[in-house]
Amino acid sequence: MENKNIIAIIVVILAIEVILAGLVIHVMLDDSGSGDEDAFTLYIGLNDSVTHEDYDPDVAAEWIDEIVLKYSDGLTRYLANGAYTYDDGTVTHEDSLVYILVGVSIDDIHKICDEAKEKLHQSSILITVEKKVSVFY
Repeated sequence: MENKNIIAIIVVILAIEVILAGLVIHVMLDDSGSGDEDAFTLYIGLNDSVTHEDYDPDVAAEWIDEIVLKYSDGLTRYLANGAYTYDDGTVTHEDSLVYILVGVSIDDIHKICDEAKEKLHQSSILITVEKKVSVFY
């Protein structure tokens, strides 16, 4: 009879371990709590494609921040230097605003870019996408 009790206890312990293992796997793979999402980086040039004049980075940042914050809860922005070749072969060196955005849909990224392109007369805005695990600590 003791052997049956020992076997029963072992079976119960194994069942609990399987349930706990399944729970851990579920939590690790659950998209709603894992923070696994797309992180977008936008590269927005500050040279007007019509006039070829440079925008003041601080003024342009104010304009674009306002657009970004309509679609996002926050942003990370920095100023970078870059170069661009126009369709006619003209190369221009320009400052660029770089935005890193997490927790925003691709549709909202496109809306941000549409508005920013119009505001700053840009031919294009480079968007890069990375899969990130983001957790606020």
